[in-house]
Amino acid sequence: MLRVRGTTYHFRRIVPPALRAALNRREIWVSLKTGYQNEARKRASLLHARTTELFSQTHLALSEPDALSRLERLRVSLRDLQSVNLPSSAQETGSVPVSAPMPKPRTVKKPVKPPKAQPLMLSGALKRFVLDNPHASADTKKATQRAVELFLQAFGDAPVSIIGGEKAGAL
Repeated sequence: MLRVRGTTYHFRRIVPPALRAALNRREIWVSLKTGYQNEARKRASLLHARTTELFSQTHLALSEPDALSRLERLRVSLRDLQSVNLPSSAQETGSVPVSAPMPKPRTVKKPVKPPKAQPLMLSGALKRFVLDNPHASADTKKATQRAVELFLQAFGDAPVSIIGGEKAGAL
């Protein structure tokens, strides 16, 4: 969908084989006129939505008896896709000139963020990865449990992510 040519991003989408003759195109290739990936993604997303709508309208037009006049309007809409590449501020205000009407944006409530997961503590890691492991031998379980108990006496229970070579050496 996104291609880089030189320093500029381009939108590329293959026209479905059933619609190629009607639209006189095998693919849609539009310069996004930006070198910034995030901006290119926004513009490509808009173009993807527009081309999807164009493809569905073309499918409908092919099933109607007066398809020729409607197909010509759809071909004009296809050429108008070049005008979608205005600066993002124009896109956000909804002033993008395209033949197809632009749907009104919906207001979506932001999802409530779940509380941060607690870090995996050494005692929990011992139970999860060694003591509850059916493949670990009894000797491995006993030796590992003894080493972890020594660590807990020396440093207390700590998140596994902060235990490194320095703490292991101090142990």
